[in-house]
Amino acid sequence: MLPQAHRILMIENDSKWFKSICAMLEGGTEATFHAVAAASLQDRLSPATPENFDALLLDVETLGYPAAIGMAKIREQSNSLPIIVMIPKEREALAKEVLEAGASEFLVKETLSRELLQKTLRYAIERGRAESAVRNYEQRFHELFENAKDILFTLNLEGNITSLNKSAEDVMGWSRHEVLQTNIKNYVIPEHLNLCTQMMKLIVSEQPLQHFEIAMLRKDGGKVLLEVSAHLLQSNGVKVGVQGIARDVTERRQLENMARQAQKLEAIGRLSGGLAHDFNNLLCVINGHAELLFERIEPAHAAFKSVTQIKKAVESASSLTRQLLAFSRKQVFYPRTLDLNTIVAETEKLLGRLIGERIEFVTSQHPALGSVRVDPVQFEQVLMNLVLNARDAMPQGGKLTIGTGNEDFQETQTFKKASVPPGKYVVLEVTDTGCGMDDETQNRIFEPFYTTRKFGEGSGLGLATVYGIIKQSGGFIWVRSNLGQGTTFKIYLPRLENPVATRLDGELETDARKGTETILLVENSEPLRTLAREFLKAGGYAVLEAENGREALRLATAYGGPIQLLLTDVIMPIMGGKQLAERLASLRPSTKVLYMSGYPDDFITQPGSVGTEMIFLAKPFSRESLLRKVRQALEQQPQENCRPLLA
Repeated sequence: MLPQAHRILMIENDSKWFKSICAMLEGGTEATFHAVAAASLQDRLSPATPENFDALLLDVETLGYPAAIGMAKIREQSNSLPIIVMIPKEREALAKEVLEAGASEFLVKETLSRELLQKTLRYAIERGRAESAVRNYEQRFHELFENAKDILFTLNLEGNITSLNKSAEDVMGWSRHEVLQTNIKNYVIPEHLNLCTQMMKLIVSEQPLQHFEIAMLRKDGGKVLLEVSAHLLQSNGVKVGVQGIARDVTERRQLENMARQAQKLEAIGRLSGGLAHDFNNLLCVINGHAELLFERIEPAHAAFKSVTQIKKAVESASSLTRQLLAFSRKQVFYPRTLDLNTIVAETEKLLGRLIGERIEFVTSQHPALGSVRVDPVQFEQVLMNLVLNARDAMPQGGKLTIGTGNEDFQETQTFKKASVPPGKYVVLEVTDTGCGMDDETQNRIFEPFYTTRKFGEGSGLGLATVYGIIKQSGGFIWVRSNLGQGTTFKIYLPRLENPVATRLDGELETDARKGTETILLVENSEPLRTLAREFLKAGGYAVLEAENGREALRLATAYGGPIQLLLTDVIMPIMGGKQLAERLASLRPSTKVLYMSGYPDDFITQPGSVGTEMIFLAKPFSRESLLRKVRQALEQQPQENCRPLLA
């Protein structure tokens, strides 16, 4: 293998010395040197010199006076180039000056030899390359440190911040010069100070790599949850500090928390819906018999007042079950296409009277608001509950704002309200300047029966009902609140592209005229079945009754006369109402169907499940409502766009 050749740029004004040095550079077993002469530094030296030459060999006289300034200028132009300065013996005192100004080595001319010169050049070149490699490594490390998406940091043993990368500035909002040499505890929320102290003790005591989550304070006062991994830094066995990496997991934890909350509310909804179903059956029996008693006794009778109180109690209990059904998204839902501005305008005067004069009431309605499909009666209840909630949060007065608008969220957008998927929405925003809520309260506000009011001042179902109605409407609800800074509720409803006006199912209801048709009554609750039979017979109908679907099919097969209507509960053991209706249709195609339930289930209202012509009777029902629905089912079926829906 041939010896490696090194290109040497030599600046020497004395021709004798130039020839002598060139002779010394020639030969050698380990390396050869090729000298390139220049009359002056300006002739050959440039920023590209490090790429063209391996070293610079020059006479100190060529640096000018003072030599240190000339040396510094060369070093500015060639930061990484090894520079060897040759100094006459009588001027050897300049050695220290030029070394401090940037020279790599110096040689005394009178002591030069081939071996010394070549050895010095080889050493300077190799050291220069090593230093260049270190600089490149440091540069790459610096770029990695600065461009990392996660927070990188170091602390001293007392917890003072000694270094931070750019991500730390972006996440926390503090600049480096503001936080360097300040203690990390200054930026930890008070609740996590003990955790911070404990982790520092573990790390400094040489425990293994520590992983933990800690909440920090941003410069703007907000909180950031960081997932941290940190370990001890040592140098030659001596503890020097702490090094760590931290990732902002605030949004991820919020999403996980929202998912847990949704699962919890879903479980509570299933429980409350099931309870409402059984409770409605009991209420229906109580109310029905109270109604019969009410008609049979005179107002002067001693029991008349008691029967009246029973009916009032049933009405209150029915209202409670309706709220539970709304929360569990099992309430009968009559949607129509409408403009939310209309609902806000129609209820504005009423809302103004509700909140009182101490609260400033402002509405802001988008002039080109999109259309949505909701139940207007239920949505008025949503608006009412939110306004009353805001009023109670401002006992000393304040400002209440109701606004509407359109918002579009794209797949590529990072949306802070991450529970709302991309799409086009109509937004209703209700904002108050009241007392606000802490995090624990915000996590529970949609739970039924949870309330911050004093005992007896509220049922705790207001916001639970709001949540259920919005979810049943296919929408989303988002809340932002801080103690002492008020609360904002935002409701997002899917915006219709081509809205078509619809009518309410109630507009098609008929009166409660009597009839003579035959009705097959199927209800597994014996007390309720008995009551419904009495109501139907009082209305002139012939009644065949069955406890379950299997018995109903047997009756339908054995009965020789026509059966004009099947009146069936939706949820029953052995065979549900939907399955019974399908099987009966093959036996008696002309028999119409009326479903009843205190717990309306999604499947009875889905397209194609029981046909588009469907009428539903909600429990608890009165005799009048039962007979009205029976007549409606017998005489006319509602149009598809008027049927009740459950989302």
